[in-house]
Amino acid sequence: MKSFDVDDLYLHSTLQTLQGSPRHSLAVFVQSQPSRKRDGYRAAAWCVDLRGDGAPRQLTASESNARSARLSPDGKTLAFLTRRLGKIGTQIYLLPMSGGEAARLTSMKHPLESIDGWSADGAWLLASASVPWAEDEFDDTNLAEGDRPFVVRHLPYKMDGSGPTVGRRTHLFRIEVATGEATPITRGDFDVREARWSPDGKRLAFVRTREERQRHTMDLWIADADGRNASRATRTLASVTGVEWSPDATRIVFGGNRTTGDSLDHPWLLHIDDGRLTELGDADLHLEGDQFVWHEDGARIATVAAVRGMQELCVIDSERNRVRHFPRRLRHVLQVAQGDGRLLFAVATMRRPEEIHSCDWDGGSERRHTDVNRRWNRQRAQPRVTVRRFDVPDGDGGTERVDAWLLRPQGKGPFPVLVDMHGGPQSAVLVDYPSHVYWYELLARGWMILAPNTVGSAGYGSSFAKRLIGRWGELDLPQYRAILDRLRHDGLIDDRVACTGKSYGGFLSAWAIGRSEAFRAAVVCAPITDVEAHAGTSDTGFYVTPYAMGGEIDEARDRYHRLSPIEYCTDVDSAVLILQGQDDERCPLGQAEALFASLVRFSRRSLGMVVYPRASHALASSGRPSHRADYHRRLVDWIVRHAGEARGASKRVSAGETERADAATS
Repeated sequence: MKSFDVDDLYLHSTLQTLQGSPRHSLAVFVQSQPSRKRDGYRAAAWCVDLRGDGAPRQLTASESNARSARLSPDGKTLAFLTRRLGKIGTQIYLLPMSGGEAARLTSMKHPLESIDGWSADGAWLLASASVPWAEDEFDDTNLAEGDRPFVVRHLPYKMDGSGPTVGRRTHLFRIEVATGEATPITRGDFDVREARWSPDGKRLAFVRTREERQRHTMDLWIADADGRNASRATRTLASVTGVEWSPDATRIVFGGNRTTGDSLDHPWLLHIDDGRLTELGDADLHLEGDQFVWHEDGARIATVAAVRGMQELCVIDSERNRVRHFPRRLRHVLQVAQGDGRLLFAVATMRRPEEIHSCDWDGGSERRHTDVNRRWNRQRAQPRVTVRRFDVPDGDGGTERVDAWLLRPQGKGPFPVLVDMHGGPQSAVLVDYPSHVYWYELLARGWMILAPNTVGSAGYGSSFAKRLIGRWGELDLPQYRAILDRLRHDGLIDDRVACTGKSYGGFLSAWAIGRSEAFRAAVVCAPITDVEAHAGTSDTGFYVTPYAMGGEIDEARDRYHRLSPIEYCTDVDSAVLILQGQDDERCPLGQAEALFASLVRFSRRSLGMVVYPRASHALASSGRPSHRADYHRRLVDWIVRHAGEARGASKRVSAGETERADAATS
């Protein structure tokens, strides 16, 4: 049995764009895998027959990097985006599912961004493309890319992963399958985020930004199928995502919320005839992702919900507004679709990376259809995984119970422990191998991983998540420390304690080393360190930060400063490594630089910062493979070097045979 190491990230495949149909048994997905040679990713479209026992079949070559794959309504043709001829750029290709070569359909001069779907009769494709837009009378759209100034008249003007977005608008095109002719069907000073044609082919639903100075808010619009007679369908919501028509085209389900900056989305139902808007479930039904699936009866809707730290399939009875959950122990459902009258979904556990499964609409008769990650993963010695509940202070003089993931190496404690602080904070610990490659090498070296869902986390009700507003660090850090005290009392850990986290987790790890002496070492990743500066420089900070702080800067300036880790650098007594993407627009480079500069002046402990060129906020999970390997390897090395090797360990510890986990093991 082999031990995990960082290079295993090159073996891991991510499954994307899962799609099926209630009318036939074929399902398609895109499998993406890192390439060491290209220092990038190879992505191919695959299909699987849900009725058969055969292995999935590869449809496109990995070198073509297919994306946005969409299967036609009759299951006979696959449409996908790829770039095969350099001068032509990314175009739509069509592939007959019966076999043969893919043929290029379009010759678009505008960069295509996604395929949003087929028309019900299979005669048209709906796609979005980036179109030049003059921001003012001096803005020359004829200038070459890279030479044109960024003319900024609204926020956000940049997005993490894509950089500046001004000077262009994203609009919809209707593409004739027989000829490839593309016709624009939306125009104007706004961006279309997603769109769906109705099943009867008569209408178009699309999500677009508002024509305001702050354009993070989005609304649902309804139009004729050709884009004419568009009218705004929502006015009271701050966000709309995951739009899906009912089979009879009388209703639309989608996710959204009322409060700008709030990331706790709820499911909503729009009745087309009278414009009535209904919130599905109760106030504590929070979505995980933005995918919905209608049953053919038009009465049931499947989606993924956040429930006590898990991501579970649930089915909503749209007529009675009742919700049924399908809990399956310690796992996360990552995406959901439909296929052959069944629910089709990708699922992962802490011990098994993602694979595609299906089940009946009542949650029964579950089957697994792929083994893309099982082949290499089953050769690795697996950790012991449990979720344990702890009594912790609630910050208001009482106590409450919170959940924490414990991943233990083989052998007996006490173990050294890495405390992993999740992002959000209105999120939860992710069952996500690509982001947490470092966990598994540390486990192989004899370390334990502690990953709690403390106050502020999603999936435990709205009040639990929102109680952290304006109290970042002050409520959740004492809960982390109480859990450590309990584990030390139980003999599971000793004083070799380190912490890490990214995004909000980066904030909390930076806060923790300045507000406690519990951590020998810390790796602070893509942090927020100066809350006021972050509000003005992040792509989302101008609206998320006032929500998170419970007020605008002029209303709560003292709170912005009090909750900034940069204010406490004189008290840091931990060895600190900072990891940061150069082009991170969510938690910009300046936040990491400010922390590093302050620690250079005030700290006498070991200190380092690594900045990855052209890397975004998603560096750890989907950045350049060489950057990811370096990132995870440095994190492991820093923790082990500065917090201490596991006792009895040499350079690496073989985990030996996998022990049987207890009843709570995933």
